[in-house]
Amino acid sequence: MAVDVKSSDWDSLIMNKKLVAVDFWAPWCPYCIKLKPVFEAVAKDYTNVKFAKVSVEQEQEIASKNGILGIPVIKFYCEGKEVGEIVGYVSELVLKSRIDEVIKNTPACLANTSLRIK
Repeated sequence: MAVDVKSSDWDSLIMNKKLVAVDFWAPWCPYCIKLKPVFEAVAKDYTNVKFAKVSVEQEQEIASKNGILGIPVIKFYCEGKEVGEIVGYVSELVLKSRIDEVIKNTPACLANTSLRIK
């Protein structure tokens, strides 16, 4: 399940040894609302990825520091470094495919974890 992130939690979240997927969203954004159940469903399939949500409306500083100009955006972080992003709404299949691609390219975040489970 994806956790809501506040400014006070941000640094400890992205410095995580696991891969972190962050959904930047807002309650007034129709594509964000459409992406929410997809993001939540995919989160259940990955034990080696931490899933988080950031409301750009409530956490403008986080959004600004991460270059969020439009939403929805999902950014991927490994040990504090951005390692990928998805801009706009995507299907569950596309999201899983992109996560698998990021996992393949960031082995440091997966050192002691198992790959996706079903």
